Amino acid sequence: MRLWGRLAAFWRRRRGSPSADHLPALRLSVAPQAPWPSWHPAQAADGTPLLQIVIELEASNRTDRDIRIVWARLRDHPTDQASFTLGPRRGGRFAKDSPVPAHGRACVLLMFFVKSRRYAPGQAFSDFLILGDDEGGEHRLKIGVRGR
Repeated sequence: MRLWGRLAAFWRRRRGSPSADHLPALRLSVAPQAPWPSWHPAQAADGTPLLQIVIELEASNRTDRDIRIVWARLRDHPTDQASFTLGPRRGGRFAKDSPVPAHGRACVLLMFFVKSRRYAPGQAFSDFLILGDDEGGEHRLKIGVRGR
């Protein structure tokens, strides 16, 4: 058994594949109790048409320290404005500066306003959501967004 473990470790080092130690500490997933990520037509104060994208996620922290999310963006849809709040899984108070607790979970609510693209009613698209934490880490999640 030790031989196979050593061979596996050698193979991981040789190939450069990630081990359990190098996996990201914060794990993101779409919250099962939430509605799917969706977009809605919106309008800026100057009358410019916008696309409002609303996403609800669940973040799991696998470390022994609190992790704060400090910024959010979409890879393929440049945002005019982005906002997010964090809160406990079941009700409670949401705030922008709340951390994802150590060995815990939190609900993340995100809202983006996009100027560039227009979609037909009900049309879906996909993108990568990228969240940055207070230690400089980036966390990516591919999402599908449906029109309402």
